[in-house]
Amino acid sequence: MYKLLSINDSIATRTMELENINTKKIDTCFDDSSLVSIDNNFDFMEIGKKYDCKIKLFGEPTATKSKKSVDCTVIDDNVMVGNVLLVKISVDNNIYYVSQEKVVPYLSARRFEFEFTRKDLIQVDDVVHEDLQ
Repeated sequence: MYKLLSINDSIATRTMELENINTKKIDTCFDDSSLVSIDNNFDFMEIGKKYDCKIKLFGEPTATKSKKSVDCTVIDDNVMVGNVLLVKISVDNNIYYVSQEKVVPYLSARRFEFEFTRKDLIQVDDVVHEDLQ
């Protein structure tokens, strides 16, 4: 569960600060859901309220640790969100998702390094981002 702390609107997209209720980690997440769908988006979210969110890391796995990478532990390597196959991972006890096709070579080890450029909001409560449909 996450608490929505703030919304920063841009012309067509927005970023949201979400606080993980359990770990207190604050994530800044990209949201373009209203750009791709008029009625299947996250516009219903309100500051101060709590939501069950899924956050996807957008980036690439890396063979070596770097300042920009995070250490990922695989929790579930076969998760469907909408119609897309993802891998559920833990980073410092925070749950995220990554594209399965990007990390297939690392699944047997159950750990990998991942350099991400942003965090995308892909599901809020029962609403799945249109790009995953």
